[in-house]
Amino acid sequence: MKRILARFAAVSAVAAAMMASTTSLAHADVTARYGELQAVLDAINDPDPLMRLAQLEEILKKGDATEVQLAIRTAFQVSDPNVRSLALRAHFASFRTFIVTAELPEAMQAVLDGKDQEAIKDLSGNRLYGFLKDQGFQFSLQSEYPSSEALEFQVASRNENPSADEQKSYLGAGNIRGGLINIVTNVKHGGFTRNCSFELTDYDAFTLVGRGTCNFENGFLFPVRLHLFDNETSAAGN
Repeated sequence: MKRILARFAAVSAVAAAMMASTTSLAHADVTARYGELQAVLDAINDPDPLMRLAQLEEILKKGDATEVQLAIRTAFQVSDPNVRSLALRAHFASFRTFIVTAELPEAMQAVLDGKDQEAIKDLSGNRLYGFLKDQGFQFSLQSEYPSSEALEFQVASRNENPSADEQKSYLGAGNIRGGLINIVTNVKHGGFTRNCSFELTDYDAFTLVGRGTCNFENGFLFPVRLHLFDNETSAAGN
C-alpha cells in the first residue's frame, strides 16, 4: 500500500510540474502577444508622422489579421491625413460590399417631425423624398478595389437588384484622397436611372459622414454616412 501511495504521489508531482510548466509557457505566450499588440498601438501613435506612416506600411505588409485591424482602427483615431488615407485604402481593399446610409435634409425631416398634416402631405409628393424612401434610405454598393496602394476603385450599385443585362448601366467609380471618399454611380429607380454622388469628408468615431446628391431638378443635398466596421452597425463585409 505504501508503495502504491508513493507511486501515486510521484505521478501527481510530475503531473503538477507539467501543468505548471504548460501554464508558464502559456502565460509567456500571452505576455509576448500583448507586447506585439501594444507595439502596434505605439507604432501608430508615434510622434514622428513619417515613422507612423512607415510603421503602418510594415504592419500591413506583415499581414497579421489582428494587428492589421488594430492598426487600422487606431489610425482612424489619429489626426494625420496621410495615416488615415493609408488606413482607409487598406480597409477599403478588404470590402466587397458596403452601404451608404442616407438621411433627409433637415428641412424635410422637420416637416415630418412636425404636426402640419398639409405640409406632410405635400412632402409625400417630393421626388427626392420619394426616391430616398423607395431606396430604404440606403445605397448598396459593390466595390472592386485593387490594393491599398490604389486611389481609384470601381463601384456597382445594387439597389433594386439590377438584372445581369442591366448591371453595366449601374457601374460607377470612387476615389480616396487623404481621408476622404468620393463616389459617383448610377442608381436604379423603377424605370429610371438616377446619377448619384456621395462625398464623405468628416469622421464621427468610426463613421464617415458627408453629403449626397442625385440628379433631380432642384439638386437637393442630403446627409449620408458610411460605417467602417460591422460592430459600428456597418453593413460592409467580405
